[in-house]
Amino acid sequence: MGIISFLKKFFSTPVRYRSRPDGLRILDVPSGENVRELGGYQALGGITRRHRYVRSGSTDYLYDSDARKLENYGVTHVLDLRGNFERPAQTCHFAHRAGVRWVNVPLFGYDISDPKLRHSSEDEFADYLVESYLTMLANHTAIRNIIEFLANVPEGECALFHCAAGMDRTGITAMLLLGAVGVGRTQIICDYAYSFGSIAEVDRAATDPDYDGEDTWNSIHSRMSTMATVYDTLVAGYGTVSDYLLACGVPAETLQTLRERFVEPTPAEADA
Repeated sequence: MGIISFLKKFFSTPVRYRSRPDGLRILDVPSGENVRELGGYQALGGITRRHRYVRSGSTDYLYDSDARKLENYGVTHVLDLRGNFERPAQTCHFAHRAGVRWVNVPLFGYDISDPKLRHSSEDEFADYLVESYLTMLANHTAIRNIIEFLANVPEGECALFHCAAGMDRTGITAMLLLGAVGVGRTQIICDYAYSFGSIAEVDRAATDPDYDGEDTWNSIHSRMSTMATVYDTLVAGYGTVSDYLLACGVPAETLQTLRERFVEPTPAEADA
């Protein structure tokens, strides 16, 4: 990419909030966007493993050095959640990268948080997000394909999944992965909200209704409320995330594989 093209791209792309790497959850990938670990959460029977699932925004402008960094981190599989309109096979950095298995499972046809397409008020936007997320969850075939691909990544290897900004389609996928292994509701909501504020801000907002962040470009409480509504609607309709995934056609054996490969027993539970 020439310098003029790069500058045009840089100044025409909405600046999204980026937290600094924390050494645990937010990975140090300067040319990436919203690259985060799903490891380290309390789940049923243990803690979610690190180097198993990484969530991310677009990889379109990832430097080769950062791609190698992710490969060294363990990434061998990449799931692109974008629609055909976004030309995933032509734009994803990993689509034709040797040594990486790349698949595209469209979960929604476009980036629903694109600021250039937003014209509604905050409340209307929240309603729009809830409706869009529930539409994603109604796509049982895509959900089944997503979970089967991610669950069956070989043991000891890492999968990266992404959409355009790593917030919406990626957020729903992360919610399902975490929910399937018994990560608690509050932590699932916080994981989603880390896309809109620092970890410290989101964790504080989760316990303080009067705090809504400092330097965020979006209301943390509004976003947390959105995911809470979506999660609660799913649970009200199906009972658990696992029951929902079974209804999508995900085999019970696949869910068991997901749990075994994603959750690391704590010493006390391993000895039980």
